[in-house]
Amino acid sequence: MASTSHRLNRVIWILAGVAAILIGWQLLSLFLPPVYVASPAASLRALGRLAWGSTLWIQVLITLKRLVVGLAVGAAGGWALGIASGLYARVRAFLEPIRWVGMTIPVVIVAGLAALWFGLGDFTVMVVVGLIVLPTMFVNTVEGIRAIDRDLVEMGRVFRFSRRLLLREVYLPGIASPSIAGLTLATGIGIRAVVLAEVLGAASGIGHAFSRASSWLETDVMFAWIIALLALMALIEFGVLRPVRRRALRWRKAEQ
Repeated sequence: MASTSHRLNRVIWILAGVAAILIGWQLLSLFLPPVYVASPAASLRALGRLAWGSTLWIQVLITLKRLVVGLAVGAAGGWALGIASGLYARVRAFLEPIRWVGMTIPVVIVAGLAALWFGLGDFTVMVVVGLIVLPTMFVNTVEGIRAIDRDLVEMGRVFRFSRRLLLREVYLPGIASPSIAGLTLATGIGIRAVVLAEVLGAASGIGHAFSRASSWLETDVMFAWIIALLALMALIEFGVLRPVRRRALRWRKAEQ
């Protein structure tokens, strides 16, 4: 009963937060000219026009493809390098300067250089997303490895666990939560990166469509693309990341 009440209370506060955003948005549209802020109603009408044809779906699928591929490559690379760095101090020391560079250079510079080197297109956008999300996944994985109870590691060594068995029985369950948290954070960063890369280095996708609407001062269309982007993030968050998180936590509890 207490759990149900807690969930209901949480849902109420989430809905209150959504309502606050909508009310603030509506108030801004009342006090500012439409060229600056489109009202929620005008944005939804523009979204409906985009959805009625094929424009919305084509651009969303293009962005989703670039995001998924770039995120998969960047997250997998960060996860693998994070495990190696967590297990081996020398690897961690070697990768630390590279990690620092990767987390310091702004996305706009990475996107600009990628467009210069690789031209416009899918590959450029996916490279930008992969390079941006890799350090985030790397840091979360390293911290997850280092936060594992050292007594568990020593116990595995006392019982002469092989490195492979130690990785499977101790390290992987221990980094499940940090890895999923890192993937969630990396996804949010990846969405911003893919849109920026599409603005600077692509001729299609949500970012390109947003930039085009901005050039024509189609404010309602710009806000419609923002709504589409938020819906895409919600689909990934609630349709993929949260189920994966629940499964990972169940697996961790089963292993323990």
